[in-house]
Amino acid sequence: MKKVLFLAFVALLWACGDDESSSMSKDVQMLLDSKKGFSEDSVIYLADTVNFVDKIDQHVDFGTKDQPEMYYAAKALTSGIDVQLYVDQQLNDVSIVVRCNPALNEKIIFDDPVFPATTKNGNKLSFKDSLKVADSTYYDIIVFNATDSSYNVCNISAFYYGVHDGLVRVVSKNGVTLNRVPAKVYEAAEDRRAKEKAIADSIAQAIADSVAQAVADSIAQAVADSIVKANTVDSSGSDGDSIAIPQEVIDLAESVAECIKKAYSAGSLSAIKDCEI
Repeated sequence: MKKVLFLAFVALLWACGDDESSSMSKDVQMLLDSKKGFSEDSVIYLADTVNFVDKIDQHVDFGTKDQPEMYYAAKALTSGIDVQLYVDQQLNDVSIVVRCNPALNEKIIFDDPVFPATTKNGNKLSFKDSLKVADSTYYDIIVFNATDSSYNVCNISAFYYGVHDGLVRVVSKNGVTLNRVPAKVYEAAEDRRAKEKAIADSIAQAIADSVAQAVADSIAQAVADSIVKANTVDSSGSDGDSIAIPQEVIDLAESVAECIKKAYSAGSLSAIKDCEI
C-alpha cells in the first residue's frame, strides 16, 4: 500500500511539472526554440532611404539543451541603436524583456506574454508571419513598438526582430526607417564617404593655402613699402644732412620679409622664429 501511495505521489509531481512547462506560452517557447534556424551572421547592416548605412554587431545566446534560454543583443557602430531582447525565467514566472537604451538601465517587461502584449506604459509587442524588406523576405517577426508609449525610455521608436535573422528593421524617434541591407551596400557607402572626405580635405587645404599666401603677400608688401618709404624720405640729423639707409640693411629687411612669406606659405607659424635679424 505504501508503495502504491509513493508512486501516486511521484506521478502527481510529474504531472505538476508538465503543467508548469506547458503553461509557458507558445510565443515564449518560439523564442527558446529559435536556435534551430537562427542565422550565424554576427555583423549586419541597416540603411535608410538617403544612403545612411550603419554597421550592427549582433549576438544571440540560446543556453544549453538542458537549460534553454534566449538572449539577443545588437549595437550599432554610429547611431543610437542598442537593443536587447531576452526571455527571463524566474521560478514559475516567465517574461520577455526588452532593453532599448541600456545606458538608462531600465527594462520593459512583458509578463507571461501572448502576442499581442502591452505594458501599462503603452509599449507593445506583436508578431508578424513575414516582412518584406527590399528584395528579401524575413519570417517570424517580433515587433516592438514604443510609438504610443507614455514613457519611452528607448533611443528608437520601434524595431523588428526576426527570430531567425536578428534585426531586420528599426524606426528612429523622428520616424526614419532603417532596413536590413547586404554588406555590399555598406561597402559602397564606405567608399563614397572616403571619396567625399578626400574632396573636403582637398578643398580645405586649397582654402588654407590661399589664406596663407594672401597673408604672406600682405606682410611682404608691407615690409617692402616700409623699406621704400624709409629709403626715400630724408631724416634730419644734428647737422641737417639727410641720412641714407645702407644697402645691407635694405637687403637684410628683404631677406626677413621673404623668410616670413615662406613660413606663412608653408602653413608653419612656428617657422617665423627662424627669421632672425
